[in-house]
Order: sequence, then structure tokens, then C-alpha cells
Amino acid sequence: MFSIPSFNRMLQTDWLGRRLWYFRTLDSSNRYLHDLPGERLSHGLVCLTDYQTNGRGQFGRKWYSSANENLTFTIALKPERNDGLQLFSMAVMLALKETIEDMVSARCYIKWPNDLLYSGEKIAGILTECTYNGAKLDRILLGIGINVNQSRFPDSLAHPATSVSRVSGGQIADRPLFLAMLLNRLEPYIDQVEDGDMNLVYHINRIIDGYGEWVTLMVGGVREETLVKVLGVNEFGHLVVLAENGDVRTFTHQQVRIVYPTDH
Repeated sequence: MFSIPSFNRMLQTDWLGRRLWYFRTLDSSNRYLHDLPGERLSHGLVCLTDYQTNGRGQFGRKWYSSANENLTFTIALKPERNDGLQLFSMAVMLALKETIEDMVSARCYIKWPNDLLYSGEKIAGILTECTYNGAKLDRILLGIGINVNQSRFPDSLAHPATSVSRVSGGQIADRPLFLAMLLNRLEPYIDQVEDGDMNLVYHINRIIDGYGEWVTLMVGGVREETLVKVLGVNEFGHLVVLAENGDVRTFTHQQVRIVYPTDH
């Protein structure tokens, strides 16, 4: 069971995670917060569950997570700006990468747009959803799944998975400490996104898998034949690539996957 007192003792943020809703079981933390009236949600609220019965990943895929071993939670944001929404996701990925590397001294990398990998295996992922009242942004929901202490994963997973514990040689990680460390690191990154600080973008770009390399793209499930060079993300968090003919292409959606020429 997740220890809220331990988490609170280690949390050093001003606003992120200061409201924590904890549930032993939920079908989906994203869906739970999505269905609530906007006035019940505050900027920086964290909804955490020890077991999601119907967790989701990108493209509607099921996020498999065993009970009481991992971290599955959603951060609710109510930012002033309506642009750069994808950049909030990238800020989370950066904070995740740095937190995991601090804990296990192992290099991870961001697989654009929403996966964190270690040696080709998924260790964490994020599902970002937004709701609007007319043209006004009502909330951003950052659904985060981190494989912390899980030791076994189903063979049926679409992508091989690992966990913080497995990477560290079987050592059990302290989940309240992990979550507090992550939020402590993430809060200033979210502030940078809202302030339009381009230093964060430069930092993110250098740790995106494929940055500065010639790759192919999978767009809407169809692999393109021509090579492109990954230039990173722009101030809105959109993927920017350079085509062989010199054209610059920008992708504003998540239906794009970076594929190396040798991948199948």
C-alpha cells in the first residue's frame, strides 16, 4: 500500500502534488478526472491509484500494470495558455528520465512522443488528454504509468517492457520516494512551459531518440520511404524534421513514430 505520510514528508513542491487523491483501485485515473466537474479540479492535483483495472496507453492500447508494485497516476493542470500542450507531456518525460537515472544510474531515452525506454524496453509512458469549454481549455490530464517494482510482464505486450527494479538488479524501489522525487523535479519544468522558456525545449531536444539523425517516419500507421532528419520539437512541442529536399515538416499530432532505416 502506498504510504501517503512518507510521500508528504519528501515532497518539496509549492503546488504540484499538494493535493493528492489516493485510491486502492480505479478503472482509469484519467477517466476519473475527466468525468469530474472542472471546479473540483485544481492546478497540480494528483490522482493516484495502486491498481488500474482499465489503464490506457496511446492509440487506445491497454496499459498493463500489476497491483501495488508500480505508479499509475494522473496530474491535472489548468494552465493559462492554450498552446504548447504537447510540451507539458515532454516536460513530464524529461523529469521521468532524470528521476529514473538518478535512482538507478542507467541511461534512458525518450521515444517521441510519449514513451520512456531503457535498452529498447518501455519503462514508463504518458497519455495526455485535454478537455475544453468551447474554445477555452478546461484541463490537461497527464496520465502517467511507471513500471517501478514489477518483475514479470505478459508476453503479449506490443512492446517489450522493463521496470526500475529490474534495471537496478532486483532492488525494490520506494514508491513514495520515487513519486516525490519526480514531482519535485517536474514542477519547475511545468513552470518553464507556462513561461515559454525555450531553454527547456533545447534540453528536451537533446534527449529525444533520433535527434540529429536521419530516420524514416511512420505516419498514421504507414511507413514513409524517404529519410528525414530529426530536428527535435518546437516551442509548441510539435515534432520538426528536415526532408532530404530541404523542406521542413512539422507534425502536430501523435500519430507519428520515428523509425530507424534498419527497423522492421
